[in-house]
Amino acid sequence: MSELKELSWEVQETVQPLPFEALERRGIRRRHRRQALTGAGVVAAVTIAVLAAVLPLGNVTGTEKPPTASIPVDQAAENLIHDKKSGAAGITFATPTRWGAVWTSPQPGNTWNNAAVLSRDGVRTTAPVRKNQYDVLRVGDELLALAMPTSMKGSDPSWAQAVMVGLTDQGRVEKKVHWAPPTSEFGQGDVLLAYGTLRALNPETGTLREVKIPGVDNAGQPQQDTTGRWWVVGAKNSGVGNIYWTDDHGKTWDHSVISPGRVNGRLGVSPDGRTLVVIPGFDPHKMGGLSPDGKTLVPAKTSDDQVPLRLSTDRGEHWTTVAIRDETYLQSPVAFDNGTGLALYQKGKDRELLRPGAGTPFTPPTDLGDLTAAGDFVYGAQYNGNQAIVSTDHGKTWKYFAPR
Repeated sequence: MSELKELSWEVQETVQPLPFEALERRGIRRRHRRQALTGAGVVAAVTIAVLAAVLPLGNVTGTEKPPTASIPVDQAAENLIHDKKSGAAGITFATPTRWGAVWTSPQPGNTWNNAAVLSRDGVRTTAPVRKNQYDVLRVGDELLALAMPTSMKGSDPSWAQAVMVGLTDQGRVEKKVHWAPPTSEFGQGDVLLAYGTLRALNPETGTLREVKIPGVDNAGQPQQDTTGRWWVVGAKNSGVGNIYWTDDHGKTWDHSVISPGRVNGRLGVSPDGRTLVVIPGFDPHKMGGLSPDGKTLVPAKTSDDQVPLRLSTDRGEHWTTVAIRDETYLQSPVAFDNGTGLALYQKGKDRELLRPGAGTPFTPPTDLGDLTAAGDFVYGAQYNGNQAIVSTDHGKTWKYFAPR
């Protein structure tokens, strides 16, 4: 995997508008609830995309070439991926012809087996079956399937099953993943990912470690632009959400408040890092709970929590409010190099694909879940289904395919 060393790494994460300390618990509950609804295993929140009626890149639609002779077939992984009881649990694109998907299969005792599939320009491979949950990471124009340990404690026995699998022009590469102590700085070739905590993976050595940002308890949604800058959303526990960025691999961080008084928030960053789309987080005063003196139970407010959808085309120096919607149903900001972006609003039958900087909203597919983007290519996962939904025209038209 030495040819990956000079690539800029990017990570795609879908983070729900929740308090930081509840993100991981809520994600688990959602996966279990979707399993019950679909009968197809755990379906995590993942990015989604849908293509135009005519897709110029045919292998995206399921016409992948069979593995070359140099790539062995893992029959156990193939069986899991194609089992009718298995469910899609995540998809990531690096380009329209390079994608990876996670599949999960329910097992006795309320457990799951997991596997991943990678497709690169028509060549396909799989990652081995694990109890560990997989994540697919974007590394510039390449992808890695990473089987996570269940915790970041070095003594956790699940590290023995932690593995990463890549597919390059030289074929399939598989490496063990190793624990290392937490750090405040990370390497130039490291990939940041958020999985309960902010982590850095070194693809050359397979080292995975937690990243601690000084003064920040929780950080998520890491995104890297083509200048090398890393962006995250971070805060102290239940604190006001901030945009943080570093140009020197964590040695120093700058930040700006997303919205005063609001917890968390969601951020979309264009590839060149100039266009930002931001959704402020929730107002903790509307969530209910104990009064400041701890003696009175304050009910949650049921009225809409209206927030501005904001756009910046100068790296956050100036902001424009392009729409105001209920925070609970506004999600998935993405940004493009042309100074525009997208955000998904879904409140019952009121469904909009908002287009900051681009004009009138589109109507999204009824089963479109969250969104993300790889350049101008927009994608995500089918809600309560196992297909990917992709678009090559910034959300105007869409197409479905099964990422097997």
